[in-house]
Amino acid sequence: MKKSELATEIKNQIYELLSEVDVDPKVGSVVMKKGANPADIKKVTSQGIDVELREEEDDKEPTKAELEKEKVKGAPSKFKVSNDQFNDFKERLKTLVKKIKDMEKGAEKDKKMAALKQFIKKPELVKAFKERDVKIDTGGLVG
Repeated sequence: MKKSELATEIKNQIYELLSEVDVDPKVGSVVMKKGANPADIKKVTSQGIDVELREEEDDKEPTKAELEKEKVKGAPSKFKVSNDQFNDFKERLKTLVKKIKDMEKGAEKDKKMAALKQFIKKPELVKAFKERDVKIDTGGLVG
C-alpha cells in the first residue's frame, strides 16, 4: 500500500469516527453516547483526544398527548373561572338570546326573558365576564 493511500484511508477513518460523535471545540474533547463501541472510544483516546460519555438523548418528537399534558401542567390561569366554563356561558347566552329574539310576543317569551334575567345574574357568569373585562351582551333584550 502506498503512503498516499494509507493517508487517505486514515483520513477516511477519522472522518467516519468524527461523524459518529460530537466534537466540542471549546474543550477539545469528543462527546460520545454511553453505549458507544469501546473500540471507537479506544481509537479516539489513543490519538490524544479526550472522550466525554453522555446518556443518549431522546430525539423523538413529542406526541400530541404529551403536548396536551404539558399544556395542562403549564402556568395556572389568572382567571378563577376556567376558559371552558366561560366559553360555555357565552354559548348558552348567545343561544338563549337568539331563541328569545326569534320568539313572538307572549307568555312563553316572557318566561324566557325571566330565565335570561336570572341567567345573567348568576354569580359565576358575572365573575367570569368581569374577570375578562367583557360586557355581558344580551343583544338589547335586558338593559
